[in-house]
Amino acid sequence: MTARMPTHLRQLLHFSLGSGLGLAVDLGLFALGVHLGLEPWAANLISAAAAVLVVYFFVTKYAFAGGRSASRFVLFVGWYVVSVLAFSVLIDLFQEATGWAPFLCKLVSLPPSFAANFAASKWLFGRGARPAGGPDASVPSDLRDAAA
Repeated sequence: MTARMPTHLRQLLHFSLGSGLGLAVDLGLFALGVHLGLEPWAANLISAAAAVLVVYFFVTKYAFAGGRSASRFVLFVGWYVVSVLAFSVLIDLFQEATGWAPFLCKLVSLPPSFAANFAASKWLFGRGARPAGGPDASVPSDLRDAAA
């Protein structure tokens, strides 16, 4: 079904699935860590790190096939560190300005955070990588690059 979709839409769909999976891992591990007695900051550190890894492996396999490399992994993790810090500040400022519950402010931050992370991932992995399910997706990236 996704093979007939335009590339950008297919990438967006697969990125959405990977991000949803990452969010589930993040929330699940956070809740488990707190339940087991970890301080919230420690539970968040562990759950966020696991979520970033899940998203990285999912999106580089399904959304942006052939985009994995050590340097791109470092850039991906670096981007997510900056993104998490920036949105944490924005959530705090938004909560102070509105008086809304912090969790609601976190929920409000998800669409712009998702958009920023998709754009960064598309820039990082979309350069020179074929979309998953594309015509050359079964050809290893080193062979594809050598043939170009």
